[in-house]
Amino acid sequence: MSTPIDTAIKRGRGYWFVDGFIELFAGGILLLLGGILLLRGLAPQDSILAQFLSVAGEIGLAKLVGIFLAALALWWLKDRFTYPRTGFVRGNRLSAMQILVFFRNGFLIMALPMLILLVAFLTIPLLQGALVSMPVWFPVGLGVLWAVICLLGYQWTGLRRFQLLAGVIFLAGIKAGGWQWIIGTSNLTFETAIYRTFASASLLTLLSGLVLVISGLITFLRYRRENPAPYQEEA
Repeated sequence: MSTPIDTAIKRGRGYWFVDGFIELFAGGILLLLGGILLLRGLAPQDSILAQFLSVAGEIGLAKLVGIFLAALALWWLKDRFTYPRTGFVRGNRLSAMQILVFFRNGFLIMALPMLILLVAFLTIPLLQGALVSMPVWFPVGLGVLWAVICLLGYQWTGLRRFQLLAGVIFLAGIKAGGWQWIIGTSNLTFETAIYRTFASASLLTLLSGLVLVISGLITFLRYRRENPAPYQEEA
C-alpha cells in the first residue's frame, strides 16, 4: 500500500516523462536499430562470423551514438520547452568522470551480451542446437526483458502507461517468435537461423520502437495542450 510520501516521490520521478520526449527518443533509437537488423538480414555476407561481428559492431555503435545524441537533445529540449512551462531547478552539470563512466557502462552493456553469445557458439557445441532455434526464443526473451523494464518504470514512477507499454511489447515479442515458430526451425542451418533471427529481432525492435514513438507523441500532444505557453508570474 503506497503512502502519501511514496506517491509524492513517484510523482516527482514521473515528471521526467511528462512531456513524452524520453519515449520519443527511445522509440527512435529502437527504430534505428530495427532498421539495421532488417538491412543486415536482407544483405547477408559470405562469412556468418563476419556478419555477426559486423552487426554487433553496428548495433553497439548506433546505441552508443544514439543514446549520447538523444541525451544532448533531451537536455536541450527540457531546458527550452518543458522547464519554462512547468518549472525545474537544475543541479550541477555532469563532470568529465561521470561522462566517462557513462561511456564505459554503455560499452559493457552493449558489447558483453554479443561477446558471450559468440564465445558460447565457438566453444560449446551443445549450444548450437539452441542457437538454431534462436529465431523463436530470442525475440520472446528480448520482449520479456523490455516488458520487465517497462514494469520497473511503472513501479518507479507510478505512470500507468508503462504498464500498457509492457503488455504491448511483450505481445510483440510473442508475435515475432510465434511467426518464426509457425514457419518452422526443424531443418534450419545455423547460418539461416542467424538471418532469421535478424528478421524476428528486427520485427520486435521496429514494433517496440513504433509503440514508444506513438506513446511519446500522445504524451507530448497532451502536455502541449495542457501547457500551451511558458509559465509567467503575475505582476
